[in-house]
Amino acid sequence: MSTSRSAGKKEAARQRIAAKRAAEAAAQAAERRRTRVRIGGAVGAVLVVIAVVVTIVVQTSRSSVAADAARPGNTSAGGNGYTFTVGQADAPVTVDLYEDFQCPVCKQFEDAAGPTLEQLATAGTVKIVHHGMAFLDSAQNDDYSTRALNAAAVVASTAGPEAYETFHDLLYANQPDERDGAGLTDDQLVAFAQQAGATGEDVGTDITDLVYGEWVKGATEQASKDGVTSTPTILVDGTTLTDRTAAGLTAAVQAAQRG
Repeated sequence: MSTSRSAGKKEAARQRIAAKRAAEAAAQAAERRRTRVRIGGAVGAVLVVIAVVVTIVVQTSRSSVAADAARPGNTSAGGNGYTFTVGQADAPVTVDLYEDFQCPVCKQFEDAAGPTLEQLATAGTVKIVHHGMAFLDSAQNDDYSTRALNAAAVVASTAGPEAYETFHDLLYANQPDERDGAGLTDDQLVAFAQQAGATGEDVGTDITDLVYGEWVKGATEQASKDGVTSTPTILVDGTTLTDRTAAGLTAAVQAAQRG
């Protein structure tokens, strides 16, 4: 009888210990859940702050071009100082070109319709307004879009918009492959600049030193403000050109002339 009572007491003790341990485990699990919630909330708050900071940084970078940044000469009267115009000022039709020198589709347009556009400009039918952009920079191409547009600005500033046009054509004729190309070197850009007619003493230095690097940022942002989301974007008297062939361009210009 005594043995049975002893065994019963031991069993009851084991049950109390097990219950206590279960209660402690449940309390620990609940505390871990509360801790995870607190940490999760803190991480979420941090992520929100990071997102806000990133947004602020992006917005700031879009409007942080220094007011005293170097600007090229010979820019168009309009365009906020970010465009170069080729052709007669009183030409009846205006063609706006938004391009990135690394953009392969821009090259396709230049190959297909560039000669026709230049003929229309020479004939006094259109004036061409060049809006440079640089958004295809990469480590692989050594920020080629920026370097190319800076070099084009150097050419225009040194030798005028017609030299810009010649340099523009040379870059598209020698455009490096976007997928695996390293971009033209600074020495190549200098050589093409000289070929286009920019032979001043400072041309090489201004190209290699990215003298208009800040201006390039501003030009790209201005294109964004203009509502441009892809290149090439071609506007014929303000209407987007959808048929980018020579025939399509000619038809759009003729339609613009008719009003």
